[in-house]
Amino acid sequence: MQSSISKKERELRIAGAHRPIVKPDTDNYIKSTLDGLNGLLWEDDNQIVKIVAEKYYSDRPRIEIEVERLEQNEDERGGTGAKE
Repeated sequence: MQSSISKKERELRIAGAHRPIVKPDTDNYIKSTLDGLNGLLWEDDNQIVKIVAEKYYSDRPRIEIEVERLEQNEDERGGTGAKE
């Protein structure tokens, strides 16, 4: 976080009351992170069905990721339901 801001503004940013609306855009963080994790956490990022993303000010800039595996039955995957 930049050192040229007031103490009050710094407190508001740390508390999450003021959020960054400057570059880089949140979607750029998402795209580069997901692409970088292809082959590591998933085969391809086209397997991702839900994303929740937020951008905050922090003294410890980072990207945090939670991955949850979803199990689906054949009907939910678009199958016909017929036994093969």
